[in-house]
Amino acid sequence: MANVARADEWSKLLFNNIYVLRVSAAISNGDVETDSGTLQRELSLGQTAVYRVMRTLERVNLLERMERSSRTQPLKYRRVSHPFWDAALELLSTAEGA
Repeated sequence: MANVARADEWSKLLFNNIYVLRVSAAISNGDVETDSGTLQRELSLGQTAVYRVMRTLERVNLLERMERSSRTQPLKYRRVSHPFWDAALELLSTAEGA
């Protein structure tokens, strides 16, 4: 648990949001396409926390929102190829091991 707290502290210092680092690393480690619900379950975080990070990542063109055929389908995002994703994994690993 101390490792998660340290990762959240680093995330707050770097991104002014305690969840950015963990959510970004989970996106990087996962499938190219993901949705908020999958990340919520994986990280045991609430909908608002995950969705805010995903929207921020979309606004800086690190995620692309995918089209959906109906409003009942989950809103999916596609990870855009960028060095940020490897950096997020490295930072999380370092924070957890520090």
